Amino acid sequence: MRRFSDAVHVRYGDADEGEETPVQFIWRGRLYVVREVLSRWRERSAWWEHAAVAAVHGDVTDSDATGPGDRPARRRVLEIGDLEREVFRVEASVGRAGGAGVYDLARAVATGTAAVSEVAGTSSSEASGDWQLLRVSD
Repeated sequence: MRRFSDAVHVRYGDADEGEETPVQFIWRGRLYVVREVLSRWRERSAWWEHAAVAAVHGDVTDSDATGPGDRPARRRVLEIGDLEREVFRVEASVGRAGGAGVYDLARAVATGTAAVSEVAGTSSSEASGDWQLLRVSD
């Protein structure tokens, strides 16, 4: 399985349970059609490497301390999307006739998803995130 960290554009639709799942994605200028969602899970990120954690520990460089015009920089905050991402393992092919491969697509968990919707009071249809292609097995 090859590893990537490429940005992809994902078109998603509603599954039987009413949750959004990828149906198509564009990677390196090619349109891939999702044949099946094989699995879905959440992964924790390396939160301890985030700039907000470094700021708490005083590991701030001079360029981080000030914003434009020598004004104090905005305070860094860890968001839920910095801590966790949702990964979809899909079987997809270029068009409908091409050979299928297995692709792992990920997006940051947004404040409108099921994990935090009780607190934030938003629906998952309001959430949007940047997608990444993480792994490919073709």
